[in-house]
Amino acid sequence: MKKIFYAIPLMAMTLAACNPSDIDGGSEWASVSADQIQVTATPAQVDGKNGNVIHVVSASPVVTAWDAPQLVESTTHTVTTEGDIYVTKVGTNVITVSATNTGGAPVTKEVTVQVDTISYITPTINERLCIGKTGAPTYFGQGFSKSKIVLEQTIDELTGKPGNSITIKSNTNPALCTFKWGSSAMTTNIGKIVTYSLDVEQELTVEYIDAAGKTGTISLGTFKAEAYSDLPAGIKMLTGYDPETAPTATKTWTLVDENNWGNGGNNDKKPSWWTTTVMDQGGSNGTITFDFANSTLTKVIFDESNSAGDKSGSGAFSLDFSTTDDSKSILFTLKTTEPGNIIYPVMINQGDYHPTIYDVTLLTEKDLVLRAQHTNDATWEGCFWVFRVVEDE
Repeated sequence: MKKIFYAIPLMAMTLAACNPSDIDGGSEWASVSADQIQVTATPAQVDGKNGNVIHVVSASPVVTAWDAPQLVESTTHTVTTEGDIYVTKVGTNVITVSATNTGGAPVTKEVTVQVDTISYITPTINERLCIGKTGAPTYFGQGFSKSKIVLEQTIDELTGKPGNSITIKSNTNPALCTFKWGSSAMTTNIGKIVTYSLDVEQELTVEYIDAAGKTGTISLGTFKAEAYSDLPAGIKMLTGYDPETAPTATKTWTLVDENNWGNGGNNDKKPSWWTTTVMDQGGSNGTITFDFANSTLTKVIFDESNSAGDKSGSGAFSLDFSTTDDSKSILFTLKTTEPGNIIYPVMINQGDYHPTIYDVTLLTEKDLVLRAQHTNDATWEGCFWVFRVVEDE
């Protein structure tokens, strides 16, 4: 029977550091060599097997540190003359011992330990395995089988179409799993993976690593999402639409009064180099209204006699949530069609070019910033439009 220790405090793993002032090694330890360091590392026995909790002892009068590499977590660094450390891999583990002599120069040696079973599961691994939840494994060990995975794609209740989420209902493989569906990923053994790319066939794969460090990637099939059964929060904030509470809702935005058009870095959230207003550039303010249920963007220009030639009109729009990228300040992407483009869709420093693809870089219930990338990437420049919501009267 496997013995699992979930929340072992392992006080020895906090391991009080050894105070160098307590060591009286004498002058012979002023210049210590690796072969002088006397240390042991002994795995705790669990049902007659070597567990992954290691009792370490240093018999030398020097400050001793133990660096234990972990399977998926960072190497642990523990300073102690005697205590418990752990590793997270079955098989041969090499622990690096560092000793500091009285002269302060460090010296290292390696100690090898053999681990047969994972008796202590770290919080990180426990969380990823979902131990304790229905359909999850009960231990961290070796082996993987595709047949142990049970999954189900969500069906959108409103349309009856395949939804944009897949639930891993059961996965008893005692290995760490990463599920990938298109650009979406899930790093727990059971749970829901959501994609925001519609009408595209996307392969669902699982990458695994077991307790012995064995890895692999397996295809679980190809799935296409045709409806938003799991609605991105950005849809409601931008358009007001909610399939249950507001299935016919629309939402209207207008440019802020000041500094509503400008430029900045192509990874910025807001214009940071230079700003003005579209009115100062010969355009007119107006409104844009998103109707998500009908995929229509309607633009109303207050003064259609504006010298920039911006006119009212409607056109289709779409939202792409697969482009989310925090490093580039992209929440998602808005794609428009003429004449239902945004107000004054003119790029700074790019002539009369009208973009139809915009990064949503900032979005709250009342604030919206759009950014269009310059077609010449070498400029590192983006053009920005700053909106506010039109409050209901």
